[in-house]
This record gives sequence, structure tokens and C-alpha cells, in this order.
Amino acid sequence: MLVFENNILSLPLIINAFYMAETRNLLILADNQPVTRLGAITVWNNTFPGGEILSVCNKAELVHELTQHPRAIIIMDYTLFDFSSFDNLLIISMRFPFARWIFFSNDLNELILRRIIVERSFSVIMKDVPIEEMVMAFREAAERKPYICRRTQLLLQTKRQHEETEQKEKLTSTEREILKSIAQGKTSQMIADERYLSKHTISTHRKNIFRKIGVSNVYEATKYAAKVGMIDVADYYI
Repeated sequence: MLVFENNILSLPLIINAFYMAETRNLLILADNQPVTRLGAITVWNNTFPGGEILSVCNKAELVHELTQHPRAIIIMDYTLFDFSSFDNLLIISMRFPFARWIFFSNDLNELILRRIIVERSFSVIMKDVPIEEMVMAFREAAERKPYICRRTQLLLQTKRQHEETEQKEKLTSTEREILKSIAQGKTSQMIADERYLSKHTISTHRKNIFRKIGVSNVYEATKYAAKVGMIDVADYYI
């Protein structure tokens, strides 16, 4: 029973009541392939006996269920659902920040994968992963943590190594290290202190880096570093 203090409902009790009401494991199944749906249901029920499953067939139904269950876990094949773009899905994910998303697909392009790894609300598993990895994805999502399956990590790492090799002619090794530090959110002063250089020297490097890769601000530089694989998944999940 909620307690009133001076005729005002206690805020901590409201928050506690909200989280208690949403602590059960609830899965929203947003995949229109019958075999895939059956597999996801089976693994979910074995992972969380007594957990709840809701099925949706389109974006409108998904938004409706998220409105009712904002801390749900959603498993979906984004490529087969009715989102016009990944940005459209990101907008919905920002609208429901407590939800956790598991992309269950073999058809995500590399650009989307690069964007996913910087979003802590998203996990990725391929449809031919071992069942153990699907179980891990469900468990990590229940703990509000992201999970990237091993095959996806290997794919991104291989691409990163190839792209980093191509970047050697564009940026010097020092510039690549400084760009990585910039992408990790470090200021010019912090980088200067770490490298025992002046802030002016780092600022010069920064201008040269931005010119070489064709960007004008830190946000664009960070997107570039993620796109070419200079930043590992681990750099975001520390």
C-alpha cells in the first residue's frame, strides 16, 4: 500500500512501485517469421519460466505495447519489420529509454552494426548462433546490459583491421591514437597530459585530423572513428 506524506504521495515510493510493477521479465516478440518466432518463444520460456510474451506484427502495435510495458525486452528482425529507416527505430528507442532491444537478424548491414554498438539499449545476435548465445542475450537484456554475439564481433573486428590498414596512408599512427582518444570523449587538455605534450600541439593534430578525414566537429569525428572501426565494442561497454 502506498503511503501519503502531508497529503503528497512519497516520490521514492512511487518510483519503487513503478519498478516493482515492471520487474517481471516480459518479452515483446516483433518477428513475422513463424519458425523464428517459435524458436524465440521456446528459448525465452526455458530461460525465464513464467516470463510473459507479447506478440506484435507492426510498428503501431509495438508502440502500443511499449506504452503499457516501457521496460520490456524486444526481440526483432529489423529488416523484416515496418520501420522506414534505422533512424525511425532510434526515435522510438529514445521514447522508451528503459526498453531493451535484441536485433535477431543475419541481414544487418555494417553501417547499422557500427551504429548499434554505440547504443547501450541494443543487442545483436545472428539467427544461426548457438542457443547458448541467445540465452545469454536474453539474460543480459534482463540485466539491462547490451550483448553482441561472437560472430558479429568477429565480423566487425575483421572489418576494423582491414579499414585500419587502409587508414594508415591517411593518418599517421599518432593521429590515429589521438583520434581514438577524441572519440572516447577526451578533451585536448586530457590528451596532452597523457602524451606529455602541450595543448597547442594536440590542437594542431586535431585540426590536421579533422581536415584529413573531412569532418568539422567531435561528433562527426567520433562517427568516423566508429565507422572505420578504430573503436572496439569494448571501448563503449566499459
